[in-house]
Amino acid sequence: MKLLTVFLNIAMVVFTSFVLLTDGSPKELGHIILALLLLFVPIFNLVIILRNRTDNGWLDFQMKMVVLKEQPKPDELLSKIRILKIVAIICNFVLLGFACYAFVKQYSQHPKESGFILYAVIVFLTPILSLMKFAFYK
Repeated sequence: MKLLTVFLNIAMVVFTSFVLLTDGSPKELGHIILALLLLFVPIFNLVIILRNRTDNGWLDFQMKMVVLKEQPKPDELLSKIRILKIVAIICNFVLLGFACYAFVKQYSQHPKESGFILYAVIVFLTPILSLMKFAFYK
């Protein structure tokens, strides 16, 4: 689940970058916000997922943590991680809402391109899997 979530977040950033490079930047405010969300929410998801890899192992490899002189208390660290996960959940819901808005508004106008269906699947599947990752798994 974690590997698939990481892969889809990376794919979404790459595909969105390609779309912005080939089609140009959006002109409407809703589409500008969607483009920014499509770029920054997956990056934020990746930061949170990869930040936790030292706490619970990453792909069954245990990482050695560097012991610092002043380590934060476990309760403080857990509360910071919880806050970041809550922010990530909210951002993924907002991204999903804007993606639905754009899909409903543009579907009939969108030109028939070969990668449109794949991109739409990635755009909808990535926040859903990220939400599941943050809500139900460590």
